[in-house]
Amino acid sequence: MKRISVHLGKVFSQEFIDRIISGGLKGQLTLLVAVIAGVLVIASLVVTFLGVGLSEDGGWGEQMWVLYNNFVDPGSQISQEKWGNRLVVGIISLLGSILLGGVLISTISNIIERRVETVRTGKAYYKSIRDHYAIIGCGDIIVSLIKELHKADPDAPILVMSSQESEKVRHTLQANLDRDEERHVYIYFGNIESAEELGRLNIDRAKEVYILGEEGDYGRDSKNIQCVRSVGRLKGKAAAGHELPVYTLSERIASYNIIQKIVLSDAGRTEMQGIYFRPFNLYENWARRLWSYYAAAEDEGGRYDPLDYDPIRFSPDGGISGQDRYVHLVIAGFGAMGQALLLEAMRVCHYANYDDTRESGERVRTVITVIDRNAEPLKQHFMALFPYLGTAVDDIKVVYRNEDLCSPRVRESLVQWAADPRQMLTVAVCISDPDESIILGLNLPGEIYRSETRVLIRQEMQTDMGRIIHNDKGRYRNVKVFGMLEQGIAKSMLLDEIPSYVNQEYVRKGFIRELYGCMKSGDAAGVAERKAEAAMTWMKMEENMRWANRYQVDAYVKYLNTLGYGIVRSRPETAEEIGPEDFIGDLDSDRLSVLMRMEKHRWNAERTIEGWKYGAVRDDVHRIHPLIVPYCELPENERFKDRQVIVNLPYLMAIAGFSIVIPAGGRSPERRNLPTKDE
Repeated sequence: MKRISVHLGKVFSQEFIDRIISGGLKGQLTLLVAVIAGVLVIASLVVTFLGVGLSEDGGWGEQMWVLYNNFVDPGSQISQEKWGNRLVVGIISLLGSILLGGVLISTISNIIERRVETVRTGKAYYKSIRDHYAIIGCGDIIVSLIKELHKADPDAPILVMSSQESEKVRHTLQANLDRDEERHVYIYFGNIESAEELGRLNIDRAKEVYILGEEGDYGRDSKNIQCVRSVGRLKGKAAAGHELPVYTLSERIASYNIIQKIVLSDAGRTEMQGIYFRPFNLYENWARRLWSYYAAAEDEGGRYDPLDYDPIRFSPDGGISGQDRYVHLVIAGFGAMGQALLLEAMRVCHYANYDDTRESGERVRTVITVIDRNAEPLKQHFMALFPYLGTAVDDIKVVYRNEDLCSPRVRESLVQWAADPRQMLTVAVCISDPDESIILGLNLPGEIYRSETRVLIRQEMQTDMGRIIHNDKGRYRNVKVFGMLEQGIAKSMLLDEIPSYVNQEYVRKGFIRELYGCMKSGDAAGVAERKAEAAMTWMKMEENMRWANRYQVDAYVKYLNTLGYGIVRSRPETAEEIGPEDFIGDLDSDRLSVLMRMEKHRWNAERTIEGWKYGAVRDDVHRIHPLIVPYCELPENERFKDRQVIVNLPYLMAIAGFSIVIPAGGRSPERRNLPTKDE
């Protein structure tokens, strides 16, 4: 009895009732129903104990029916003639009016208000959502990411979890998304460091997860990596080929560099065995969009001119046109964007006229000049991250100038460089302040704009002024804006399908041509089998070993340009298409040898950037490799790998959905006298 009284005391305590009233829908309705039921039970006991006859036949069931009718309908009191009965039903009717009228309406109103507040503040969670995209954190690229996801999958829900005020996030999205895009987005308020709150995103039923972190958050990159581990635990195990893609933003170049080198422990592999971890960096994304394969792949030839805008290519007489010309990239401002541009240039700036068999002083090298008023300390920090760049990459020369872009000496140098017929000059203004960047970029010496020099101006946000400059056909015809954060993510750059085929060719020689043959013959089963084979191998690799395959793809357009080719999704009528067999047939041994040398120096640079150095014995743990040597010192049996990169190139492009073409008026030397399809 004592335990019952204690329990009842807790149930009817003020703190318990307050908790129920301020709780959710379930608790409030339960309390209301319990009170109504309690009142009816007590009233029935009182009526029975006092022997009040509310019904003429006097039966207990009829008594309860009359009692209930007076409780829900005060108008039923008129049927009672005895004053004692009228007093009882009057009290019952009054209680009914209070509970079913005022309290019920207030409860429902409160429930609706609380639900609206719950949704408004991002605290409404939906367990039934599945086959969705989950975005964790909120930053500048979230709008472009949502647009891209919606475009690819219009009906899929998109869950956004952020620790920022939900109303602020909602207003940002409403201002930038159309109604159809917005209605598929659900905003959750939550802490990305809390596994419990991440669990509300239904991670185990999601299609893809994007971890952006919170803009301006201290330790953002570290928190994002911790979030990856939490997502891995929430996902649990997954069947091979069904791992959950987890695309993770790394904000700082330094953090990104570290992530690329990390080898997971056994515990880490266990935690992440159900996910596919794919890190990315916005600045690197932009650098690759400017000059790599993705510039052509994404924009049908690219919105931005390559660094060798007058390509160093094979000439009809068998030599190399522009033999003495070289690319000169000037980077003004050596922050994160400037560093990303330098690294990408070092990955792709390997040209046919660099010959490592000539005396060192006679070699034609790419030149990269970094200009920053704090260049010296920035250089020291940069070289600490990439310590071997100065010794292992011989075909690129990097010069650091501790000066201001506006200084007379620098401006005089720019004029001299622009006037030098040997140089293909590109000036990239990477000042972080967008106003200062555009002012500097549009007020370089006049000789810059009168020459063929390309000018790139970093702008974090796309503006009307930026669009006008980008499309100008007059003084600023060679000036382009870049670096807009809202365009900093492209799904095509995160997909690793083509790199996985590159990797599988190293695992099993002949794979790429087999896959191409199956696609050309319409063998769907054969295509699916080989794609699954490549995907399985790719998933088993450590993340730090995947980068070589990704970066190899960047230089493909460079090799095609050297041969006088380009790639397009849809072939223009004025362009001559080159099939893979024709490509190989036109590739003589001399040209193949030059392209192999280009690939070797590209590989040296890419491996060096990733932290590898030369050593007689290979050591994957400490990143030592015996093949980081000039092409002329490479053993003959090792040159085969560079050859395979070139001869497999046309098949890979066809697999990726591109046509290799000779632009109108620019036929390759080998086919100059051959009839075109139209002739």
